[in-house]
Amino acid sequence: MSLSPPKRVFFFLSGGWGPLVRTLPIVKRLADHGIVSSLAIAGLGPQLQDAGFDVIELNLLPFTAPADAAGGWWSPYHFLAHQSLESLIEQVEAYRKSIQEGQPSLVVTDINPIAALAAKSLRITHFTVSQSLFLPFQTANSSRWRLPDAVLPAINNILERYGAAPLESAAHLDMGDLTFLPSIPEFDPLGDPPSSIRYAGPILGNEFIPLPTTTGRSSSARPWILFYAGRPHDVAGPSGQTLLNIAWEPLCSVAARVTVASGGYDFKIPPGAHDRFEIVPWHILSPDHKPDLIVHHGGHGACLTAITAGIASVVVPTHAEREYNARNLAALGCGEFLLSAALDAQRLRGAIEKVIGTGDYTAACARWSRTIAERKYGGSDLVTGMIMQVL
Repeated sequence: MSLSPPKRVFFFLSGGWGPLVRTLPIVKRLADHGIVSSLAIAGLGPQLQDAGFDVIELNLLPFTAPADAAGGWWSPYHFLAHQSLESLIEQVEAYRKSIQEGQPSLVVTDINPIAALAAKSLRITHFTVSQSLFLPFQTANSSRWRLPDAVLPAINNILERYGAAPLESAAHLDMGDLTFLPSIPEFDPLGDPPSSIRYAGPILGNEFIPLPTTTGRSSSARPWILFYAGRPHDVAGPSGQTLLNIAWEPLCSVAARVTVASGGYDFKIPPGAHDRFEIVPWHILSPDHKPDLIVHHGGHGACLTAITAGIASVVVPTHAEREYNARNLAALGCGEFLLSAALDAQRLRGAIEKVIGTGDYTAACARWSRTIAERKYGGSDLVTGMIMQVL
């Protein structure tokens, strides 16, 4: 008797650890059902391969943009307005070839517009993982959160080339047959979304990230601050390194134990730092082992990790999408944010001391943590269940 090959799901992610944090729990649950997952993510392929994950090699040419322009881009979809049609077709073809050769039963994209274009052009079953800011039902309706006029023609030119139906708006590219928000409505608000969009609740797989971790305390001192700056460099330039440079003085001067999580990236760490701080690649939080405050860059996963764990935040958003996250976090009462354009060491220290010294922030985070748990969104189990229904 011949055995049929295992069913396979392809995950095409945007960059950084954030998408992986919410993808790896789904990958693990699918593996429990005998489903094979393959992942593609810019810059992190070697770490995933070393950890035993099946990695999709695409060999795409990197696209760079002037940091002064990209710093104001709140969505990766801005890239579509700044590339030639020939370049876009070349990249879409790379994804199409990968899908056609791998023959997955389903494609999942996480804020990856090129992969979404490829999936739609092939008419394959396509799920998306997204955030409210990138969807057509977003409630942030100011002109700041609108995509450039050139994005929709670029999208529809590609779809027309492959005989696929055009989209009515650029934001519809981030909608799949089903779309999951790894979040809650209060943090990722939408106005009257269709039933194909589901709130899955926070999906946080920090323990699956293939980096050396720490869970044991080197000190029991309180208050305890965890600092995470994201990547040293991204499309907005040296954003993480700049945040680290500015934060160094206030973190040194505040009366607290400090743990710096580098994300495994090659930050330039000031001399003598190891004598003052605990510096680790990755840190896993648990209910009985968590800091009093997280100072971070405003990534979607970092914000929801803090809220779900009941930890207050001081956020310095390092580009426009993260500012949206930071404002929503602050609106929940879960922390303060400081815009990097007006940031200095004194203001950052003041914000840190204010949040640590005011119990209201921690109390609000504790309330939201309980609320999220009581709602029983389903998280990775919800997404896995919907994938299994298709398979």
